[in-house]
Amino acid sequence: MRFIFPAALLWAVLLPGVMPAQDSESPVSARNFLWVNQDFCTAGQPTHQDLIRLKQKGVHSVLNLRTAAEDPGVAKEGAAVQALGLKYFHLPVDSSRLTPELGDEFLRIVSDESNRPLFIHCASANRVGAFWILHRVVNHGWSLAKAEEEARKVGLRSKKLLEFARKYLEQAGH
Repeated sequence: MRFIFPAALLWAVLLPGVMPAQDSESPVSARNFLWVNQDFCTAGQPTHQDLIRLKQKGVHSVLNLRTAAEDPGVAKEGAAVQALGLKYFHLPVDSSRLTPELGDEFLRIVSDESNRPLFIHCASANRVGAFWILHRVVNHGWSLAKAEEEARKVGLRSKKLLEFARKYLEQAGH
């Protein structure tokens, strides 16, 4: 008798907390795309076609962390997402003006189950990774080290953003 080990279970064993794309073809072409789990996927800036594919894959909401200054198309993206029947959230994260309120609002959005599955993006997933740490530590009780490891898989590279996440969590008592 031959036992076939399901691929999803293999992923869960090898990379707990990180899910592969839901099919062999990535739903989006955006940089650093990752299905973190059934409720969240992350990436850099998506194209309009990426947004269409994400809707087809079951995504209900989009959270954009880019600023209007870096992306004048933010308003167009919001309109395009809403035209697809998805919820749209714009939380502009400027790494030179990081505030606890940004962390609070991020946590409010990702904690609301009616927003899931949620696609979270910025330009490259760097900011997404930093804010993802907050979610894992605050909402899931992960250790900071474990959350930082996953954040790097999401796209975190910036020491400044990592320090913001650490400071936020320290001030919040985590």
